[in-house]
Amino acid sequence: MEEMKSDQNTAKSEHERVLEKFQKLRSALMEERAKAEASEARACQAETLAGKGSYNAETTRVVHLESNPLMEAIREKFQTEIDALKLQLEAAQDGRASKSPSVGTSTPASSRGSLGSAGADVDVQKMHTRLKERFRMQIALFREGVYLLTGFKIDMIDADSDSPQFRVRSIYGEREGDHLMFRWPKKKQTLEIMGTEMAQLLMSAHSPCSVYIRQYNSFPAFLASVTMQLFDQQTNI
Repeated sequence: MEEMKSDQNTAKSEHERVLEKFQKLRSALMEERAKAEASEARACQAETLAGKGSYNAETTRVVHLESNPLMEAIREKFQTEIDALKLQLEAAQDGRASKSPSVGTSTPASSRGSLGSAGADVDVQKMHTRLKERFRMQIALFREGVYLLTGFKIDMIDADSDSPQFRVRSIYGEREGDHLMFRWPKKKQTLEIMGTEMAQLLMSAHSPCSVYIRQYNSFPAFLASVTMQLFDQQTNI
């Protein structure tokens, strides 16, 4: 009789422990879902700013500014530099003309104009290079922020193909090479998980993570579950 009571108490204690752990995992999953949604919203905003955003024309109204204050300020700044370079080029041209054998002859206006145009082209190229570098830095900063917030570093492969791929690496991965691969056929509205070594372990029948894709087809829930499983393995909750 005492043994039965002991077994019952043990089972009850184990049940409570499992239930407590389930509540922790559920709370963490909800928190990660909220973070993922916030990150997705920021990603859409960043892509729009970078000129790569997409939208549904039937449900979204796009309003274009007649005059962009930021671009006007940038244009004014670089126009000042362009004008200064033009003056320097004209001064250099006049100096060469005064030292040339044809003393007393003036440099044709068309020549000065072509030099000024060349200077403007060079400066526009410089502005374009600076803007590209600025976008590159902003995108790198955004990707690092997503990595710190969601715990996943995501790289896009074959972006111009009909089926771009995404390599996903977790901050809690045991090995540097552990990663997941997803394929996104443009004709479909959902992703496809590819058979990497890590995916085979997580999608096996005994893995609790696989249920979120097999039954619910939810990649956010799947990735949140992966985060909790890897985190659990490292911290031994």
